[in-house]
Amino acid sequence: MAKFRIEAVFDPNSGHYFVEVYQEGEETPLVVGKPIYISQEHAMADSIEIFKKAMPDQPITAWQEK
Repeated sequence: MAKFRIEAVFDPNSGHYFVEVYQEGEETPLVVGKPIYISQEHAMADSIEIFKKAMPDQPITAWQEK
């Protein structure tokens, strides 16, 4: 099963967050979104929902650094 890392990044020009998606072990993002999220939490929650909808039969787990 492929593993991905999702990072929410603040864009100072727009004042919003965008998402970068990385494949496990890679340093260059596979996907870079547009700065449309008002918070890091919104960006991460929406990203997880997108993965869940795209792969409904796969277990989707979220891990947050504490």
